[in-house]
Amino acid sequence: MSTRSEKLNDVLRGVRASAPDIIGACVVSGDGFIVASVLPSEVDEDIVGGVSSSLLTIGERIAADLMRSQMEQTYVRSSKGYIIVSAINAEACLVLLAMRDAKLGLIFLELKRTIAELLRHL
Repeated sequence: MSTRSEKLNDVLRGVRASAPDIIGACVVSGDGFIVASVLPSEVDEDIVGGVSSSLLTIGERIAADLMRSQMEQTYVRSSKGYIIVSAINAEACLVLLAMRDAKLGLIFLELKRTIAELLRHL
């Protein structure tokens, strides 16, 4: 029998396998702790967790204060790629790291499918 962590890691491995432009994926708690991850070895999980939590908090604040709405997703584009943070539920978010030339439409479709699958295991 698989543990919850193993199931979440299986889902994350699946998203990386189905979209080659995704170079890393992780589930982060609202407190910034990594719940599950498949990140490249050169990426520090603690930094990703902390930065993602901060980005999620800022996105939620902007959505609430300026748009009177709930934040669903936010992303940052850099010269090397994207970090996409999307809420899974009230307690966790999905973080995807994607290459600069990634097709965002495909990434967002995969993100939607992955969130639905993660919800079954959280």
